[in-house]
Amino acid sequence: MINFDKLNLIYFSATGTTTRIMSAMGNALSHYPQTKYNLLTTDIESLHIPSTELAIFGVPVYSGRVPKIALDTLRRIKGDGTPAILFCVYGNRAFDDALVELQDVVESNGFVVLSAAAFVAQHSIFPHIAADRPDASDLEKAAAFAIRSLRVEMPIEKEKFHIRGNHSYRNTKNIPFTPRRNNAACNGCGLCIRQCPVQAIDPNTRRIDKSLCLSCAHCIAICPSHAKRFGGVLYWYASRKFKKAYSTPQEPYMVYRS
Repeated sequence: MINFDKLNLIYFSATGTTTRIMSAMGNALSHYPQTKYNLLTTDIESLHIPSTELAIFGVPVYSGRVPKIALDTLRRIKGDGTPAILFCVYGNRAFDDALVELQDVVESNGFVVLSAAAFVAQHSIFPHIAADRPDASDLEKAAAFAIRSLRVEMPIEKEKFHIRGNHSYRNTKNIPFTPRRNNAACNGCGLCIRQCPVQAIDPNTRRIDKSLCLSCAHCIAICPSHAKRFGGVLYWYASRKFKKAYSTPQEPYMVYRS
């Protein structure tokens, strides 16, 4: 069993599902001191995590990859033979190359990966897919995964172990959907403007700059008056097509260093 002095929870969560999985892991290891870094709201210029601590990295999957906005910050977080646990959440289609990409980034920064997992969560763009995920079973499995990840032989071997995915990462495509505002429902609170991770919402007109928008759905998730949603003819056509192809529930993927 690996021992450490402190737990660092490092994650990007736009709609809250990555946070729920991370919280389940943090609660399972609650007897350790913890520091949380939500990369959606925390600007990290540089961070060094020593080998006496443990880091858990969690990200959502965007088009089969780690979101670029999260990658830019992750590259500034350094370790020194520091043990790490990785996970991603995906909307029931596939996690493609996201875990491998996350592994490559954190290992190149001096971390030693102990385990990796992919959990299903409500799809951020098509929320009727996996609408109830992560469910109680997913959270229990996430907690068990965190505990099981610590059962490694010491000293930790620094060689990579196999994680599903390809190192020639999946080509990403621009997502053709941006949230729409219901003018009648919007109360003008400005929360979406202040919290947009890429400042894509004009503070005067409240219009979304499609060239900046990540389609992360954070503005939809936090709107107190439910005034934002995805919509349009193209969206509803794609939604029906996606539902037909990816409605079969998927199970978590987990792999451990032996």
